[in-house]
Amino acid sequence: LLASLAGATALSAQIAVGGRVGANYAIASMRIQPDPKDPPTNPKGLGLQFGAYVEVPFSDLVGLRPELAFSFRRLKMEATQNETYSNTQVILNSDQGQQQGALTADEEQKVITDQRLQYFQVNVPIMITAAEGFRFMVGPSFNFLMGGKQTEDVTYTLKGTFTPNGGQAQQVNVDNFETTDKKGSAAIKNFRKADVAVMAGVGYTLDVGFDVDLRY
Repeated sequence: LLASLAGATALSAQIAVGGRVGANYAIASMRIQPDPKDPPTNPKGLGLQFGAYVEVPFSDLVGLRPELAFSFRRLKMEATQNETYSNTQVILNSDQGQQQGALTADEEQKVITDQRLQYFQVNVPIMITAAEGFRFMVGPSFNFLMGGKQTEDVTYTLKGTFTPNGGQAQQVNVDNFETTDKKGSAAIKNFRKADVAVMAGVGYTLDVGFDVDLRY
């Protein structure tokens, strides 16, 4: 979904050029098999893009609007795993070394993944001017992945009691936080380097000469 603001400067009676800047909101869907006990949230996030375009009208009704843009997209996902132990035999690492015994506790691991993607984008929509000031646009969109960054924050907690075999029960309270940053090829290895999509949207030209677009 793209909302863009563009200003046009007429070069002649037929052709106009302009700059574009706007926001984009990305929503991704996932299918995980088998179905997890605690499914993660759908990745989504707010980004931005900017670029330039050329508007070439073929008639009062139909025209072409090639565009070049840099698109910065963000996908943020949260996944939580919960586990409950009730007198479960485990091996626990402590200051005294490894101890085997019965654990009764609640365990939670929360992972927040913040994925940033940078694209070079080429749009070639056909523009149909249905009424003065209003236009419909539809056409191919070519997207080339240039780079990205991935940040992963992991919060781990374990709270309950641990009873060593032949020993006395003791409280267990573990809180741990780790963050990992990936850049370059390591951050985008699971994404296609290029994709072709279909872009569609509507636009309106204000009296002051600015365009406002809404796209999918």
